[in-house]
Amino acid sequence: MNPLLSLFGICLFLCSQLLSVAIAEPLDAELDKYLQLTNEQPAQASAFIRSLEAQLTPSTPAIARARLWSYLGSDYREHRDFAKAQHYIDLNLELAEKSQSEDIRTEALTDQLALHLAQNQPGKARALVSQLQEALSGANLERVRYYAANTLGSFLQSEDRYEDALQAYYQAFHAIENSSHPRTAVRRIYLQGAIAGLNTVLAQYQKADELLQTAIKQAQSDAGLNFMLPDLYLQLGVNYASQQQNSSAEQANQQGLQWARRLNNKLSIATLLNNLGDLRLKQGQYAEAVQLFTESRQLAEQLNYSAMVLTAEFNLGYIQVLQGKQQEGLAQMAAMVAKARELQLADTELLSYVGELADAYGIAKAHADEARLLREYNVLSQNIFKTDRDQEISALQEAFSAKEKAKQIESLEQQNKLNTAELAQKQLQQRVMLLFGLVVLLATALLYLLYRKVRNANLQLRQANDQLAYNSLHDPLTGLLNRRSLHEFMQKRTEQGERRQLPTAATDGFILLDIDYFKHINDHHGHAAGDAVLVEIGQRLKQLTRQGDMVLRWGGEEFLIVLRNLNQTALTNFTNRALQVIGSTPVPYQNSSIPVTASAGFLTLPFAGVDETQLNWEKALKLADMALYMGKVHGRNRGYGLVALHRPYEELKAQLETDLSLPIEQGHLEITLVLGPPQS
Repeated sequence: MNPLLSLFGICLFLCSQLLSVAIAEPLDAELDKYLQLTNEQPAQASAFIRSLEAQLTPSTPAIARARLWSYLGSDYREHRDFAKAQHYIDLNLELAEKSQSEDIRTEALTDQLALHLAQNQPGKARALVSQLQEALSGANLERVRYYAANTLGSFLQSEDRYEDALQAYYQAFHAIENSSHPRTAVRRIYLQGAIAGLNTVLAQYQKADELLQTAIKQAQSDAGLNFMLPDLYLQLGVNYASQQQNSSAEQANQQGLQWARRLNNKLSIATLLNNLGDLRLKQGQYAEAVQLFTESRQLAEQLNYSAMVLTAEFNLGYIQVLQGKQQEGLAQMAAMVAKARELQLADTELLSYVGELADAYGIAKAHADEARLLREYNVLSQNIFKTDRDQEISALQEAFSAKEKAKQIESLEQQNKLNTAELAQKQLQQRVMLLFGLVVLLATALLYLLYRKVRNANLQLRQANDQLAYNSLHDPLTGLLNRRSLHEFMQKRTEQGERRQLPTAATDGFILLDIDYFKHINDHHGHAAGDAVLVEIGQRLKQLTRQGDMVLRWGGEEFLIVLRNLNQTALTNFTNRALQVIGSTPVPYQNSSIPVTASAGFLTLPFAGVDETQLNWEKALKLADMALYMGKVHGRNRGYGLVALHRPYEELKAQLETDLSLPIEQGHLEITLVLGPPQS
């Protein structure tokens, strides 16, 4: 090769690289300016980032182009234009493939994760986690590594995978710990806030307080970081409110409000006003709460912040109910719930509104509407619970499939090694007969090692299969059986001809239990306390049952007990014992105890001598569900049992499928009442 030509090629390459850097630097500077705008002037930031797309040219470096597309996609995602957001993600995924850049791929996958969450698609988000983690391990840019790890940590925290979330946050911290970038201080404070939020969820309040106080001091020490103070004080208020320290929460929110007003951060002002109103509401200071909610609503309307407008209107309606203006207040709250449905809020968000409206109907003694809303609340809880379980099973299956493929690849590699060894053995036999014995010995040792490895692989595979089978039939929180296990049990029962068709046949028992005021437990003690209650109640019910009986977590706070071969009297007695064991002893949690009661509906299967060909187990459970809600309407901490029919089932079928009150009033359906233990 001509050395002059080689030198000329090197010069061309260096010139092209320098030109790329020269092109990239102005665009990167503009993108840094955009990030600053999002903090200080978010309304102007959107127009600014969209104007930058015109600066792209064919010579724009791939990494700068990808960064701009990522920010554009995020902007459209924030404005809920999900199709446009997906367009820019697809452009970056295609660019990553062409450039073979792990940084671009990591940024695109992080944007995809954020988009799935914005579209309320947690299952798709879960399926992306391992792919993002793999891409992140190969990323080099500190900005990309920070963004990916921080986003991943936030998602894992929302999934209650706290240890993994903390690990991701620390990974984000390590990405920037030696950085001299101007935004490093901002990113560190964001991370401190994120880790503090995680500690609040875990009830590690002192640790959260220390992190937030440190972050607040850092943000106060630099005028360029002051914009972070409203959110930090807001988070500090949440930490205090979680501990029922209302005066400290009040002070933190007021400090945040002062900074938000000074910085003219209207979004934070609206949020902090709402939080202060909520504190006043809990303290019974209704006039001040109305003033704060009204101001929050007016500001949210100016910002077109529909979610905050809805929250403020809903809270104002709730105050009307508490002040005795029940008709107006309930109408306003119901209208806001309808609005929430129109906005297609996620089930997890809608659940809170439905639960509060049910409470308001209870205060107004509108028990029929309360029961209707409680039923919807329960359906939403079950939908969320079922979706999570299905997605967990799907994720387990995907993980298992990946492991299985890896084992197949490993087996093929071992087989190739074995074939090579056998070929080498034959060659050695031909060349050196004297070493035949040694070769046989080595081959035997190799086969033995291979046998051990295959045996261990099979053992691991069997264990993975066993674990997958267990997880598919059990609730991950309580360890109890789940809905799928009952479906399988009933299917086998039918296949084995155990379906009972004669009135004289032995009966089984169904008891459906629902924890009373479970939402209040979560609101006042935290979701970790709610989980502790579910685990404890599950264990208490499990200890009551015999071998062969089943205790299932049927939904969010619902349990189902299936009792084998017992009559109506024994079923009633067992229901009484279940209510007593739940309500007689509070559930210990940390340094406090949580009083818990439950409502129940129960009946035998077959029910009232009706063949299961006419009234199968699924229909029987619907009857138990309606009986349970009779207990909710009539005061909770009680169970209603369906005992007998005094008219032919065919005549009452239509009524039984919709409402039990009419056949009970007419004397066609006999019921029994079981009361739980008295509560103070």
